[in-house]
This record gives sequence, structure tokens and C-alpha cells, in this order.
Amino acid sequence: MKLTCPCCGYVGEPEGYLSDVQWRDALSAALKLPAPLGDRLVRYVGLFRPRQRALSPDRAARILLELLEPISEARVERNGRSWPAPFEYWSSALDDMLSRRDTLQLPLKSHGYLFEIVAGIANKAEGRAETKREEGRAYPYSTTRSTDPEQIQKRAEMPAEFRDLVKRLRGGPRDDADKA
Repeated sequence: MKLTCPCCGYVGEPEGYLSDVQWRDALSAALKLPAPLGDRLVRYVGLFRPRQRALSPDRAARILLELLEPISEARVERNGRSWPAPFEYWSSALDDMLSRRDTLQLPLKSHGYLFEIVAGIANKAEGRAETKREEGRAYPYSTTRSTDPEQIQKRAEMPAEFRDLVKRLRGGPRDDADKA
């Protein structure tokens, strides 16, 4: 029985994957990464494979090990800044790259584009959080507004004391004088 690695194209006996030190390193690196990213990462590593050759197990291991630290620490360094990068950001960024496979210049040489996407997602999330904080500062006393028509009408009504003051200033009779 022969197996074919989906990311690098290596074809060989199952024992070949475990007996070769380089393959063991690649498998070890893969097993240290979060399981839900596994399928995406295997396909992502395939983006580094030259068209007419298999990706060496050593290179596959290096690619995965380079991702291990940023993914496990949930941080990515980009443009001199450290961005938070939770699991969801990595998942979304990998999906984005894999969906653009046809437009990418393959084989990839580094993780730069992936890191740029993750930093962009983090930047957008930071912008949304900032907008939310600013909205909270602009309207500190009204975090939620009722859409109930009765509540809206109640807010729009002028208190009786103010209505009386307005009538007096205009020279008209007051409400309590009308009742007497």
C-alpha cells in the first residue's frame, strides 16, 4: 500500500513516514498545532510545494514549526507591532488564503501574506472595538434605546412644569389656572 501526502506530494509506504527522521519531525510539528486547523494547515503547506516536485519533509516541518509559535501564543508580529491573533483569526486567514489559491504566486516563499491577513483581521477588530468605546463615550447615559412607541412618546413629552413656564412666557394661561 502506498500513501500520498496531501501537502507535499510524497508517495511512499506508511512505514516510510514514521521511519524517516524528517517525516517524524514534520508529523511532530503538525501534532503540536491546534487540531481544528489541521486540514487547513495541510492544504496551506501545499501552497509551498513546487509544481513539479514534492515538498521535502524537512521543508514541511520548518513551515509548520514557523507557525507553531504565533498560533500557540495567539499573537502575530507585523510591521513592528504585535497583534492579538486568536484561533478564529488564523482560521479565517487560512480560509482566505486557500480560497485565493488560484490568484496567488505559487509556490509561497514565506508566511508574510498569511501574517498580513491575520494582522488585518486584528486591525479591523481593534477598529470595531474602538468605535464601540467611542459610541459609549458619546452616549454614556443611553446604552440602549427603546423602539416601543409608547416609550418614545413618553420621552418626547414635555413635563407639565415646563409647559406651564412656556405658556406664562408667551402670555397665555397656565394649566392649573385653567382648572380653577
